[in-house]
Amino acid sequence: MINTTQPRDVLLLSHANPDDNEFTLWLALQLAKEGYWVWCDLTKLLGGEVFWDNIEDVIRQSAVKVLFVLSRTSNARDGALRELHLAQGLAKREKLGDFVIPLHVDDLPHNEVTIELTRINAIPFEKSWAAGLATLLQKLEEDGIPKNPHFNPTAVNQWWRTKFSAEEGVRREAEEYLSNWFQVSLPEYVYFHTVSRKSIGKIVVTGVLPYPAVQDGTSLITFAQAGDLEEQLGPGLHIAESSPLAVQKLLDETDFSKHLVRMLRLAWELTIGERKLPMYELANQIKCFYFPKNLLPSDKAYYIGVDGNRTYRAMVGYSTRINPTAGISKKRYWHFGLEARPMVYPTIAYVMKPHVGFTSDGATLWKSKKMLASARRSQCKGWWNDKWRDMILAAMAHLADDDGVVRMKLGSDAHLALSNRPISFNSPVAYTDPQILRETELEELAEDYGRYDDEEAEAYGDEQEGAQ
Repeated sequence: MINTTQPRDVLLLSHANPDDNEFTLWLALQLAKEGYWVWCDLTKLLGGEVFWDNIEDVIRQSAVKVLFVLSRTSNARDGALRELHLAQGLAKREKLGDFVIPLHVDDLPHNEVTIELTRINAIPFEKSWAAGLATLLQKLEEDGIPKNPHFNPTAVNQWWRTKFSAEEGVRREAEEYLSNWFQVSLPEYVYFHTVSRKSIGKIVVTGVLPYPAVQDGTSLITFAQAGDLEEQLGPGLHIAESSPLAVQKLLDETDFSKHLVRMLRLAWELTIGERKLPMYELANQIKCFYFPKNLLPSDKAYYIGVDGNRTYRAMVGYSTRINPTAGISKKRYWHFGLEARPMVYPTIAYVMKPHVGFTSDGATLWKSKKMLASARRSQCKGWWNDKWRDMILAAMAHLADDDGVVRMKLGSDAHLALSNRPISFNSPVAYTDPQILRETELEELAEDYGRYDDEEAEAYGDEQEGAQ
């Protein structure tokens, strides 16, 4: 029975649990901060509201709007679709205008959206959560949705402090942590070669040099000897004299660090090029390499794990995407990649940053930055720190020689030695991310209540098989 005496003033968030929890929790807190009475199963007593045990009661009796988090998962999840069907039926019977507002959060194509929503304009959140929120707030204001004084920034802060204690996850025991810093060993001396020319003109090295080198005025700074570069400088140029200088002294007393960073970057790019690994340019013009399909046997890289045992990680995997309208399935390949950022202080090292790219053929990365970003959000949202750590270790093990050292040529008789094991740090306390525990509990709860139907279980199995 509909309670006609109770005002409709609650914004209800309907979503797929646990897949869309991160977005839903963010949006709930943003709306509460703006003063709206918001309800979702993730916040419960935010603002001191009564917690309904049955979400259907909220839809029937109190919801002024049902904000449906529209994603690939919710678009096919029975529980979310039941809530949507109930809300649409109620809106039709009670003549509630714009009662359901879809919030499009991922790469779900328009032609695959459930028929319940095909005639409703969804608010786009897939490009920018902030932009989507601004559009949603404008819509709520235009529709005159009332606010509640119990929902405000103070209530949000209080809920956050209660829900996420600073001590949560902390254990009073020592623990070793691995960084993503990989130590570099360099030759003791670097050469400053003075470049000259017999004819009049600018002294600009135009040749393609076989070893890392940086020009600064008439000086060519490199770890390579003069004979390694003499023939590649360019027309009319030659090395007039050379001065070997101590690397550490230069770092302590001059601005040599900027030149060293450039040489380290060149050394990495030359090494990756020699290994025939494909590279792509990031938005900041830094180059990143990735593993194409079939480069490794079974696309697996073997390494020594943190437990000291030899194991492996997939560097390439796939997920199967099904178009329910056309009944066509296709594979989307993901490819692990690494970006190496040189650092000089507090130690000379490469900071390894992981990346994931996507292809349709196992080799050529998509050109669309939008498609890459959307696929990355959906593919990697369940990848936690231990997985990223292990994939970095596996990639570095592939690059290293049998003794665990990655050697990069700096000259005919000089090389850079890069450890394939990261620098570790000791902490007096240990920590387990509470979010990992929550996600695990939610996944177990969903499985216990049969949230995954047979089709989803089969798709999940396909994805896991493709990643092994």
